[in-house]
Parts: sequence; structure tokens; C-alpha cells
Amino acid sequence: MNKPSKIITSQIIGTWLFLRCMTSLVVAGFSPFYPLTFLEKTIALWPPAPNFSAWLNRVFVAPWVRWDTLWFEKILVRGYVAWDGSTSFLPLYPLVSRPLYLLGMDPTLCLLITSSLSALLLFWVFYRLASLDLPPASAWTALLFLVTFPIAFILFAPYSESLFLLLTVLALYSMRQGRWELVALFSFLAALTRQQGIFLALPMAWWAWEASGKSLRGLKKAWPAWLTTLAAPAGLAAWAIYRMVFLHEGSLDFSNPQGLIYSTLLSPSAFKVLGGQAFQWPWQVFAMAILRAIHTPQILDYISLILGIGFVVAFVVAWRHLNIADRLYCLAIILVSFSVFTSMYAYISLPRHLLPAMPVFIGLAAGLKKPWQRKTLIAVQIVGAIFLLILFVFAQLIP
Repeated sequence: MNKPSKIITSQIIGTWLFLRCMTSLVVAGFSPFYPLTFLEKTIALWPPAPNFSAWLNRVFVAPWVRWDTLWFEKILVRGYVAWDGSTSFLPLYPLVSRPLYLLGMDPTLCLLITSSLSALLLFWVFYRLASLDLPPASAWTALLFLVTFPIAFILFAPYSESLFLLLTVLALYSMRQGRWELVALFSFLAALTRQQGIFLALPMAWWAWEASGKSLRGLKKAWPAWLTTLAAPAGLAAWAIYRMVFLHEGSLDFSNPQGLIYSTLLSPSAFKVLGGQAFQWPWQVFAMAILRAIHTPQILDYISLILGIGFVVAFVVAWRHLNIADRLYCLAIILVSFSVFTSMYAYISLPRHLLPAMPVFIGLAAGLKKPWQRKTLIAVQIVGAIFLLILFVFAQLIP
């Protein structure tokens, strides 16, 4: 496939720059109404303070210090500590940000730079992935669907999402190209960024089956492709071994399914980050979410249900336009995302957990052919994104 034209490249950069500026302005503009950090409480948003560097930090960096940002800051500054909850966050994102920190930069700024640059590369690579199945105009629409999805502001926050999605898209694109060595590299790194990276083994298994000619006789000649399916599990296994052997945090727990999940895929100290979490069948969690929304309504539950159901509807619309590998990958992400239960809220971070199923936006761009449908969806998503971003600043949204 040809590289994006100069016009498309400029559009991608322009869209990225607009969203980078818009999210920063919204966060800065609403931060005085709910100051959390020391700089927000002691330095006014306007006029500029005599200490200009501190004022810039207060305007563009400090308002992003919410929720998981605090954990990534701790990991960046002091490293991992067993049993304190930090091992719930995988190491690649803070590791990539560390060279900037060693140069003396503010830790949150380091994380923001990593996220922002990863988002720019993500925009470009996602467009190329969408272009494998769609004409240029529809591929551009798919990108707009992704970057305006209400929770997609997280791509510009000090979170690991943009780096993870970049590596995931690179892995999916390399699968389509049959570049097994690149698939192995990107899948391994994705699994070291977020736990959902392990699900890249599913589409890889399908493409390996395709490379085998869908025949058992072809398994031998396609062994590089089949070997690649182990890359994502190997990445997560490498982190689990490091956590158990070098940090001395727990061991394999085969006593029950929950213990096995939290001792291998997640972390036994994950409850220090959020207590009362567990995995249940998705229909059970969904039924509990509906009951909780009826009897003890909370805004986060409504947001999760609305965006979660909307995403499932989008997946249904996109289904027939997706290849089998993408269907398997998206289905796994969606089912697992709807399976996480917490005692505090019916769902925690459901929209963010659904975001890795981004091939849905490619299929959706193919399914929504009328311009008014596309424009309406993008407009509604932008309004939703601004609303959720404001809630994030007010610490009322756990993204």
C-alpha cells in the first residue's frame, strides 16, 4: 500500500495538533474550579505568574495529574514497589518516558510528551491500517471516529493508552503484511504496556491459519507465523516472572479462577488500586449494572452503560465489514471489558477498556455510508468527549 499523501499527512498532523491544543485548553480552563495539585491551588490560571516556568507547569501539566497519572509518576520516579499496587501498571510506558525524566524534566511532562507523540504516530498508522480495507475518504472517517470517541481524550493524557494503541495497530498492520518478525516485536511490547495486549494472539492465530492455507498440511511451512502467536503471552509472562522473582510479589495461585487471573494476567496487589474488583460472566455484570443504575444511580454507571451499549451497537454495524481476525480480536476485548465488576461502580473504565477494539471504527466507517450519519456521529462524540474531559478534571470520571 502506498504511504498517505502529503495532504493526508498534513490533515493528520493538523487534527492531532488541534486535539492536543483543545484538550489542554479544556483541562486548563476548568482546573480552577477543582484544583487538586499544589500548583493549581497556589498559582492562578491568569495572569502569568512571575515564575513563568512554574506557571506554564500549572496551566499545561498540573491539571492532568488525576487518577492513574499519580501511579505512573510514582513508577517513573521511584520504580516499582511490591504489594503497593504499582505492579498493576505494566512497565513499558514509564520506561519509554524515563530518558526524559533523567534529563531533569517534570515527571508528568515526560509522560505527556510520550503520550502525545505516540498519539501522533497512532493517527498515521491507524489511517494506513484503515486504508487496507477502505478508500481514502472512508479511511479518514474511520480515523475521525476513533479520535473523537468520547474517551479518546485519554490519548493525550499521561496514560499508557496512546502507546498501547500504537503498538496494537502496528501489530495488526504487520499481520496483514505477513511481517511475522514485526508482529512478534509489536505484540510483545504491547503486552508489556497493557494487559489487553495478550488478545493479539487471537488475530495472529487466524492469520497463521491463513498462512497455512487453512490446512493441517501447511502448518509446517507456516511455523514462523504460528510461533508469533506466542509473542503477546510471552510479554505478559515476562512481566509476571519479573514481578514474582525480582520484586518477590506473590506466586502462581491455582486455588480459584480469580486467584489465577490476578497472579498471572494482573497483579495480586491490584486491590490496592481499586478494591472490590472481580471477573464475572459479562451477562451477570451487565445485569448488576442495570440494577445498580435503577436503584442507586450514579453518573459513572450511566456513562459506562451508554457508551458501552453504543460501542456494542457500533460493533454489530461493523461486523460484516470486518475480517475474521479483527472480529475475533474485537469480540474478545468487548467480552472481557464487560466482565470486570467492582463494588464501587458496576463498571470501572469500561469505555477506556473498549477502546483497544479500534477495528470497530474501520468497520463502522464502511457501514455508515451517508455523510449525514458520519457527521452526526462525529459531532455527538465531540460533545461527549468535552463533557467527559470536564468530569475528568473535576475527578468525577475515572477514565
